[in-house]
Amino acid sequence: MQGSNWLNDYELSCAFQHLEFPILGTPINMAVTVALTQMENSQWWSADKIKEVQFKQLYQVITHAIHTVPHYKTIPLPKSPEELLNNWYDIPVLERGDIGGEGENLVSTKPPKGHGKITTQFTSGSTGQPIGVKNTELSRIFWRAFTTRDHIWHQRDPKWKLGHIRVAKKGQAEYPGTKGMGWGSLKGKDALIKTGPIAGLNINATVEQHAEWLMRANPEFLITYPSIIQRLAEYCLKKGLRPTNLQQVETISEVMTDKVRALCHDAFGVKIVDLYSTRELGYLGLQCPENNHYHVQSEGVYLEVVDEEGKMCPPGLPGKILVTPLHNFAMPLIRYAVGDYGVMGQPCSCGRGLPVLKSILGRERNRLRKPDGSYRWIAISAKGYGELLSIAPIREYQIIQVSLNQLEINFAVEEDLSPEQCDKISDWAQNQLHFPGEIIVKSHRELERSSNGKLELFKSLID
Repeated sequence: MQGSNWLNDYELSCAFQHLEFPILGTPINMAVTVALTQMENSQWWSADKIKEVQFKQLYQVITHAIHTVPHYKTIPLPKSPEELLNNWYDIPVLERGDIGGEGENLVSTKPPKGHGKITTQFTSGSTGQPIGVKNTELSRIFWRAFTTRDHIWHQRDPKWKLGHIRVAKKGQAEYPGTKGMGWGSLKGKDALIKTGPIAGLNINATVEQHAEWLMRANPEFLITYPSIIQRLAEYCLKKGLRPTNLQQVETISEVMTDKVRALCHDAFGVKIVDLYSTRELGYLGLQCPENNHYHVQSEGVYLEVVDEEGKMCPPGLPGKILVTPLHNFAMPLIRYAVGDYGVMGQPCSCGRGLPVLKSILGRERNRLRKPDGSYRWIAISAKGYGELLSIAPIREYQIIQVSLNQLEINFAVEEDLSPEQCDKISDWAQNQLHFPGEIIVKSHRELERSSNGKLELFKSLID
């Protein structure tokens, strides 16, 4: 795979009339092409070389930040990339609350004019702390390059029909859905590559409508959330439905589990590709083409997994994820705690030097707190989920830690659970979760999702 030329496999969009060869795109698309061509080589560099180049770029970011961003003016100015690397852990962690509370102090007073127009990207605020992050056109060039890398890695045919079930405003993409041409918001000469048809559906449709739409639209490539594909797979298995064209499913926004991967394969015979991104930072990790873990997108971000003291965790140990974007000079975020926890892994068997993010555990409030004050992550195995389904036909579940000694488990079911089923589920939960306290079981027709359509499988109300 090393040394492959993506330009041979994709048809570029042309920005000029009467031009058949060589194809020239818009200035932005030509910049994306140049970046992506270099990234085709850099992914195969050694980990040491990648880190060396990253700190050359980080030196540019932090020097600019110290000179033009009030929040960073007290950080000692490093004399070289090597000095910055040696003193990296002296830089304080930037918490999400720092952006919400003093966002203007993080904005550069002199953003480089050559980096293009500045826009603000707002997060959904699912943590209760909605924030706005300013980015430049340069940042968006790299966002588009990573989007295309994702397609290249997973060998998607641009002529495929793309289907998506995602959050949309009320009245948009309502059932029976929408359709059009071109995968992204940029079409025609503004697109980097020529892509096929697209079909969309609002997440607020029922699972029956999701299934009918999937069979009717029959896309080759589907993008949605893990909780949606889980519910859809279970429904289609039950009804004996299987779309004939589906080749690949990509999931976004929520924590991926082995259970959902297995369900998708059983229902549709296809592989799930998960990606890790945030609205304010862009792409952080893409799933490896050969494994289920993620490769950090090191050409765009420097990602760390650190302990409570802000020092790097060794592979295999969970820690807080910190991210420093390499190209945002409008609002530099240095060692920014995105709110997620993760686990780094060993070098990948695929040969890429890009760091391995073994798993993403979720947000800080997705950790169960034990009575002694320590934490553990909630993880229910596929076998455990099967045991739950043998008790009752559960569509979805959500576990909420109300206190150190009480859990509330909400289930989406067609009919209310009987007292006997609730008792069995309580026993099941104590065995699966190793929780000695009280477990309250509640029935719902639908589980409430956050404003961005996400369903958190576990959240804690403590602290």
